[in-house]
Amino acid sequence: MQHALERVPVWTAAWRASGQIVLLLDFDGTLAPIVDRPELAAMPDGTRAALDRLMAMEGVTVAVVSGRGLADVRERAGIPGIAYAGNHGMEIEGAGLRRIHPEAAAARPLLEAVAAVIEPALEGIDGAFLEDKGLTLSIHYRLAPDHAEEVREIVLEAAEGRPELEVFEGKMIVEVRPRVEWHKGKAVLFLLDQMRPPADAPVLYLGDDRTDEDAFHALAERGHAAEGILIAEQPSSESAATSWLRRPAEVGALFQAMAAAY
Repeated sequence: MQHALERVPVWTAAWRASGQIVLLLDFDGTLAPIVDRPELAAMPDGTRAALDRLMAMEGVTVAVVSGRGLADVRERAGIPGIAYAGNHGMEIEGAGLRRIHPEAAAARPLLEAVAAVIEPALEGIDGAFLEDKGLTLSIHYRLAPDHAEEVREIVLEAAEGRPELEVFEGKMIVEVRPRVEWHKGKAVLFLLDQMRPPADAPVLYLGDDRTDEDAFHALAERGHAAEGILIAEQPSSESAATSWLRRPAEVGALFQAMAAAY
């Protein structure tokens, strides 16, 4: 797996030749460093400045694809005029698009029932808390790492017997989601269908977590110039991404390098 900065000449050449480049960006762990509490996450000024410079150039299309709720990620990213996909793509809005997954929306009463069981069960675990994101629930235990297994058991027990829901694990987090045939990969393909970039235009998805692998796989199957970029301390042979960056700070450096090379 190459370091992404080594791929810049290839991507910028394809951008010049096709007239367009598409950047699909995760937020937490990608545009913004991971923090202890989700409400504290913010894009660094340097990354924002580099992205602003890149977006001012010809043929640059950007969308943010996040596990956060739509309104939350739109406020935190604060990038005007783009499409946002929240809750792993179950809700999409912006740049003339609007889509809410109907089955996910219909599962809201079940999520409320599960949340009502989980929240009181977490009261005895200092540092663990539930984040209600509307179409999904996130249970965080980054501030209570010694209670990881206890938190998992609480969530699994609360969701048990509800086949309409699924439980997923991420970085120091357990999520409860509607059991629907939708994820970041399908959201990315939906966005590209609407954007209609030229077949040879580079399409880059940047992400750091297990949920981003769905997008990496979707782009790998799409072929052409579509690639995933993994944000991780070390490259991973298990990832479907084709290149990597060590940390969110390097995301801004990538944007700067691409703008300078165009």
